Amino acid sequence: MMFTAVPVLLTELLDQVERGNLQLPDFQRGWVWDDDRIRSLLVSILRGFPVGAVMTLDAGGDVQFRSRLIEGAVSGTGPEAAPARRYLLDGQQRLTSLYQAMRHTGPVEARNRPGGDRASKRWYYVDMQGALDPAVDREDTIVSVPENKIVTSNIGRTVELDLSTPSHEFQRLMIPTEHVMDSTDWLLGYTQYWQEVDGHPHGNPTAFFKQFRETVLKTFTEYHLPVINLAKETPKEAVCVVFEKVNTGGVTLSVFELVTASFAAGDFSLRDDWEARKSRLHAGFGVLQGLQGDQFLQAVTLLATQARNREAVAAGKPPNQVPGIGCKRADILNLRLDEYRKWADKLEAGFKEAAHFLQRQYVFTSVNVPYGTQLVPLAALHVELGDELDSANAQDRMNHWFWSGVFGEAYGSAIETQFSLDLSEVADYVRGGPEPTLVREANFIAERLLSLRSRNSAAYKGLYALQMKSGAADWRSGDPLSLATWHGGGIDIHHVFPVAWCRRADPPIPRALYDSIINKTPIDAKTNRILGGKDPSRYLQGLREDIDEDRLRGILKAHWIDAGTLEGDRFGDFFVERGQAMLDLINKAMRRPMVDGRTVFLKALDSAGLATDDYGDDDDVEYDPIGEGAYDNAG
Repeated sequence: MMFTAVPVLLTELLDQVERGNLQLPDFQRGWVWDDDRIRSLLVSILRGFPVGAVMTLDAGGDVQFRSRLIEGAVSGTGPEAAPARRYLLDGQQRLTSLYQAMRHTGPVEARNRPGGDRASKRWYYVDMQGALDPAVDREDTIVSVPENKIVTSNIGRTVELDLSTPSHEFQRLMIPTEHVMDSTDWLLGYTQYWQEVDGHPHGNPTAFFKQFRETVLKTFTEYHLPVINLAKETPKEAVCVVFEKVNTGGVTLSVFELVTASFAAGDFSLRDDWEARKSRLHAGFGVLQGLQGDQFLQAVTLLATQARNREAVAAGKPPNQVPGIGCKRADILNLRLDEYRKWADKLEAGFKEAAHFLQRQYVFTSVNVPYGTQLVPLAALHVELGDELDSANAQDRMNHWFWSGVFGEAYGSAIETQFSLDLSEVADYVRGGPEPTLVREANFIAERLLSLRSRNSAAYKGLYALQMKSGAADWRSGDPLSLATWHGGGIDIHHVFPVAWCRRADPPIPRALYDSIINKTPIDAKTNRILGGKDPSRYLQGLREDIDEDRLRGILKAHWIDAGTLEGDRFGDFFVERGQAMLDLINKAMRRPMVDGRTVFLKALDSAGLATDDYGDDDDVEYDPIGEGAYDNAG
């Protein structure tokens, strides 16, 4: 058992906070509770209701955090430099609220409202009379007042409650919550006050306070919180997993956060370092704007574990003592600060090279990156291979691996294992070795084109980029679709046979067909607005007013569209021919054998009641499904 679970007196926990024995890991967010939640928490304690468990971790083990005192403990007996004996992993908001309200000598700096961004300094009191009156709702017995301790109404003109002096507290029988654990000093002032003043509402002030202490204060002083304490031997990965399970209401302890806290013990701010790198990477490359800190750590860990592996092999260690190459959670948590420092700058440059590579594949923004996860091995490979990637053969093999991963849809699950294989196998392949496992096993079937309807799909995004890379140009201007036209013209995927036309066709074209990527192509947004929902034969006539006929037919051909299918509004012929052209191009990029998918596309049309004997008839349409020069450009 790596943990214990025992009830601990609340007063003892607050003592630990005050002495600095119980501290927060530095990755924990600040204290953010609002006035209503603090009042509700105090009411729950007053009524003896459970408020949830607290989780702590013994200091001194493998998990070493830079820590800080809980808010409010910087004053009093808790020296800021005191080393933590335990870290508070879960229960920060509750324990901080209770410490601020019941031990801290100043007002509580709460939020003004749930989710509010304005601080509101408050004092909290227990209404002694209300707490002893069974007819009074316990929610009303915890009273919150502003910093000046005066509650007003009517825009400040009417004083509803004045607790600004101890005498006013004694008179109104309102005890501050900071005295409920130890009421000795407050009781002395209360007793002296009522010795000099007649008219205690309950006759004998001493008997009244004794009843209050036995009935109400005892609830606070004897209140226990369940504490789950993790032993210092608890592995880093277990701490991370446990924290994520229990801390649903606070900050999520990601691997990045845990490594950040671990590096902080070495006086290094991983967060600041990453924020600076992220700013440089995001500003310079649109395709990297989705890059996250944990991905950067994965890439660093891949290279660091590879270096360990090579060192062990060079030292002649037996196979069972040679560490593996990986970037799973446990691998990242074992990353050393010196290893991060060694590889971080190289990886930043590697991600920049990865961005250039994606731009050459006609992927220009982060939302169009087929697999954001594939950036990790892509960047690591650019560090590993360096200048070796300058040759045409090396680039050709990288292209082969990239498109095989995209259309083989290889990065959807078990990606960390795939990353490890990529770093070794793809590097070997680029250097003239055998095809990587991913490349050999990658496959794409014709049926997949029918289901590619969402731009969230990696294969959808990949085919989008491949269409532009294979020579597609804008239909009206004739400008090639490149990085420049992308940023200048709002290029996006649009329907070839417009949705409005498909819906009014006789019979109507089903959405499953007209929303397939077979019926979509990259077009300038302005051009798409001109096309509108017109019949293809009609919008084709409009295009001929802006562009030469031969050039228009060539552009359509680069989009794998035969002008004749548009002139005759022949959706079926178009669908079969273009689907086959797309299938051919994908297999060409993956270097897989060409397959005939026409039967699949005809069957889909037939199921929708659209098939005729003319669909896919090569005698009627002279059409190169790939498009002139497309093979050369597809990579």
